[in-house]
Amino acid sequence: MNIKYLIFDLEYASSKGGVCKICEFGYVVTNEKFDIIKKGNFIIDPYINRRDWDWRVVKTILTRPIYVYEKSPRFDEYYDDIYDLINSVDYIFGHSLDGDAKALNDDCKRYELSSIDFAFYDIKQLYKEYSSIKRDVSVTEILDNLGIQGDAKTHDAEADAYNTMLELKGMLESLDLSLEDLITLCPELKNQNSNYVVESIARNQKKREEKLKESLSEEGNNRMYGHNDNKIRFLQFLDNVSPTKEIEQVLKEIKFSISINYEENHYKQMLNIVQMLSNLGAIYVMKASLADYFVTYDILNEDGTIRACSKSRYVNEAIKNGSNIKILSFKEFLDMLNTNEEELDNMPMVSFDCLYREDAIIKDKKTLRALNKGQSTKKESMPKSDNATLGEMFADFFNDFKK
Repeated sequence: MNIKYLIFDLEYASSKGGVCKICEFGYVVTNEKFDIIKKGNFIIDPYINRRDWDWRVVKTILTRPIYVYEKSPRFDEYYDDIYDLINSVDYIFGHSLDGDAKALNDDCKRYELSSIDFAFYDIKQLYKEYSSIKRDVSVTEILDNLGIQGDAKTHDAEADAYNTMLELKGMLESLDLSLEDLITLCPELKNQNSNYVVESIARNQKKREEKLKESLSEEGNNRMYGHNDNKIRFLQFLDNVSPTKEIEQVLKEIKFSISINYEENHYKQMLNIVQMLSNLGAIYVMKASLADYFVTYDILNEDGTIRACSKSRYVNEAIKNGSNIKILSFKEFLDMLNTNEEELDNMPMVSFDCLYREDAIIKDKKTLRALNKGQSTKKESMPKSDNATLGEMFADFFNDFKK
């Protein structure tokens, strides 16, 4: 039985808005001994305006001038060749191949072509298993770590496909395993592209949506630190919070900051504090040295000493340098808000409606897509008006009219 492997790599002219436009499809086809049967590079006109090219990619990554791509056939003209390549082999590999599979889906949808469905294995993930590391590594770094001299034409899709093939071959030789043995040992490395959906991307998207749902509800934990989901959501809320009650803004423009000892362990309470401050016209700042009031919160270490607070250090330095920052205990602060710690702990989760505003500041694109998806779900679940619009009454007519 003649088993064949396909290793391919793509380059993109643009990936704006998360939609890729392919300009190179480099490939190598080998037998199970890694003898090369054929290799090549489909140079593709991405069929976009000059202003839509990613000029960072043009200047630092692509190995050909734009006019070479623009004089080449478009993706739809290469579709049959790509489809036949993928369906003529037994195993498919690539480096970060989930992203390239998505890019194929993007162009297939753009040209209204059928999804190219296939199973594949990502060499980057395989190398992470091989070397027991968690961080992502480049093709060049893997070659160096394996002591392999590859093709020097970095970011040429054919050269990258060839180098990825060398990496796979090198790992199998080092482990003294056949490909089938390796796949048996690491079944979780198998990925699938089906009906324009990459299995791993869909799975990760679902995880992100679940984490987003947790951070917007009472379900998740109450800690926020580093760049965890709660911290990201808190900062987004802080960027977009607005008053929800029409009350006298007695603390207008006054800036507050709270000890890290409280802040990082009280996500839900901090959200409510930010909302209450907003209702009163005040502002919460993460950088305590810029605050008008700094709120202390003491926590004891196991040996009975008070845990140090990094914010306190910066506040004290700012005061020494002339800043007029007033120090409050947590109780004094809550008195200003006309509440207490027990009431604060029992408050329901704040409303996150401010994140769904059209002018909301959401810097994280993945969160933005998840929020937009949630917003569309909210709209679908809203009761329909009795007064139907013309577009609703004659939907088919207007769809035909648009076409």
